[in-house]
Amino acid sequence: MLREIYIIREKNLYERHFGKTLSDLNIISFFSDIRNYYALKSKDEIGSFDYFNYRISFIKENNLSLIFIFVNELTDVLKNIKVELYKFRKVFLNFFSDLISENLDKSAFEIINPTVNAIHRNLKPKISLVGFSGVGKTTIANLIANEKTSREYRPFIYGNITTVRIGKLYFSLWDFAGKDSFSFLWNKLIKGSDTVLLISDSTLENVEKSKFFIELIKEEAPYARSAIIANKQDLPDALDLETIERITGLKTYSMIATEQKNQFKLIKILADIFDLSIETFSSLQCLQEREELIEEATFALKNEDFKGAAIIFEKIAEICLEIGDEHLGKEFYAKAEKINQLL
Repeated sequence: MLREIYIIREKNLYERHFGKTLSDLNIISFFSDIRNYYALKSKDEIGSFDYFNYRISFIKENNLSLIFIFVNELTDVLKNIKVELYKFRKVFLNFFSDLISENLDKSAFEIINPTVNAIHRNLKPKISLVGFSGVGKTTIANLIANEKTSREYRPFIYGNITTVRIGKLYFSLWDFAGKDSFSFLWNKLIKGSDTVLLISDSTLENVEKSKFFIELIKEEAPYARSAIIANKQDLPDALDLETIERITGLKTYSMIATEQKNQFKLIKILADIFDLSIETFSSLQCLQEREELIEEATFALKNEDFKGAAIIFEKIAEICLEIGDEHLGKEFYAKAEKINQLL
């Protein structure tokens, strides 16, 4: 996942943050390391080093004394980062190479934001959902992907890959088939994951059995951010979170994936795991507002305030379209239109 971008000269000309930013002290430190690197290098090449939990990649434009910097997760492949970093430098120079000596306002550089968004999408994080058969992986995948949930469990051949948009960010969501007959594929599918969500049905038997996946994560995706989603917490035999954490050693979040209202909760869990920035949290506020409006619409319908319900449905539809959930947006617009026709 691309977390931050900088263009520096004598000072920062441009910066974008997709994850929570590094501290000022850390930034000063790696800027200094980059300058020292280019004091020894004269070639037009990309440098890279690992800095705590981040991969810092950079390239210089000697004629203009510019340094272009990407801050990525350690899980990101350097070969892919290099492709996007060369692209970023080329686009920036096409726009500003003749203007860089002028005293440009930082707002002028916003013209490259669409390019940065495309680069972030190309380097989008891989989220892998793992767990044994019947624990609710596909239901959770549908909840993340803004699709209707179902209590019916429907296994398929080896899994599903979906590109998911949350706010302004994109993720690649991998839902693995949990049948033992496909276990020979699990190590290959989990490799390269930025985050691995281990889905459990919260029973003692399943939690103990799921330790297998914890070892697999350590072997195949050692730098991945990992957590357990303790699904089916509404069932009487569900273990509490503290017990599951004690057994597995992984941070655990409670979930009832068959309840659509928990989509907001699930997105908050992802934001917490990825340590996301305020840009994404703004979309979470929209999700919270949507859930509150849905409750208001339900109340209005119960009290036969159909006109009020129609107005609220239109507001919900607008929020859905704003956060990229077109399917649900159209559904709420259709509900509002149907009520208006009846009135």
